[in-house]
Amino acid sequence: MNTKAITIASGSIQDTVLEEMIQKRDSELKEQTRKNAKHFARQNLPAPESDNISHYTGEIKAGYEKLASEVMHYLQPEAHFPEAKMDADFFKEKDKNLENEIKVREDNNRNDEYEMGNFNHGSIVKRMIWAGILSLIVTLGEIIFNTKAFQVTGESMLFALILSFSVSVAVLAFAHFSTFLYKGAKTTLQRRLILFGCLTFVTIVFSVLAIFRSEYLADHEVHINPSYFVVVNLFFFIVSAFLSFFILPTWTEIKQNTQHLLTLKRINKRKKEIGKLKQERQEIKKTVLERTKDRLRVIHYANSANDRIRKMYFETLEIFKSTNLMYRTDKIIPECFSQQVSEPDIITITF
Repeated sequence: MNTKAITIASGSIQDTVLEEMIQKRDSELKEQTRKNAKHFARQNLPAPESDNISHYTGEIKAGYEKLASEVMHYLQPEAHFPEAKMDADFFKEKDKNLENEIKVREDNNRNDEYEMGNFNHGSIVKRMIWAGILSLIVTLGEIIFNTKAFQVTGESMLFALILSFSVSVAVLAFAHFSTFLYKGAKTTLQRRLILFGCLTFVTIVFSVLAIFRSEYLADHEVHINPSYFVVVNLFFFIVSAFLSFFILPTWTEIKQNTQHLLTLKRINKRKKEIGKLKQERQEIKKTVLERTKDRLRVIHYANSANDRIRKMYFETLEIFKSTNLMYRTDKIIPECFSQQVSEPDIITITF
């Protein structure tokens, strides 16, 4: 007989091998009971009076008790109690560790969210986008305005356009750079020096451009004072600087925004980890529940099988009585047939 411990799968209430074994052994015991009943009937046993049926059915009782013992050995329901305790302790410890990990991540997220305050990543991005769009419009105007000035070099229109684009972009970058320096200055004197130095530098650059443009126009017999072109270029520069000053974020804001973005990324990463940890806790609960159901099924199945074996035993006793009466020559019903029969020694698991 297979003595390997098994676990009944979820939803199953029977084990085919065990059921076949029970049915086969029950049939054998019933067949043996009929033979014994006939044998004793020929001798008119049990005696009509002062006899006990257990003297003639002890072998049958022992057979069913052994069958019940084999069922218990096959299913081993009692082994599930210590296993259940070990599982409970293991999963309880694991669940506690997961709970602690979740708490640590949630605490870290709360601390980071507190440090971030009312951080709004979108506002910084919008400011940068608007500053970029408006700066692009100003730069395009400046490129168009400067292109004619560089044609005085005698090169093609494309060369003049490329050169103008380079200078205009450089001036735009310098306008933003000047604004960052101005915002970063800590004293009034520093701000004044930065403002004076930057305006002086761009004025020199724009003066050179104005001279180029005046020479170009003079070749076409158009005479305009270069100072007018300087004023126009300074206008473009100042507009770009004001855009940077009032719309574009400062270096401090950009650095802070970058730091907050990294913090936000950590928070989102922890949230995903928390979600996975919570899912793992749910899986643990589901696993414990399924294992508990499986163990309960095994225990209920073992009790059910032994209860059926107990009924099979009493059924077999009735077969003994009926067969014995059928083949008795004295046709007398023994008094012991109406006596109460002792219960077989079959275990029932309680939990």
